[in-house]
Amino acid sequence: MNLLAEITYDGELSAWAYGILAGMFLIIVGGLCWCFYRALTAASKDASEQFPDDV
Repeated sequence: MNLLAEITYDGELSAWAYGILAGMFLIIVGGLCWCFYRALTAASKDASEQFPDDV
């Protein structure tokens, strides 16, 4: 078994590579959206409406 075989690269990703790339993109974007949603719901919990101060 030759572990140092010559690597040929044709300049394109395989279908598996595109699938993994899309999956990681969805995980990252989904995680950021979930974090933003959690932050907004935590900030608005038990919050009363804010009015401008009288000047």
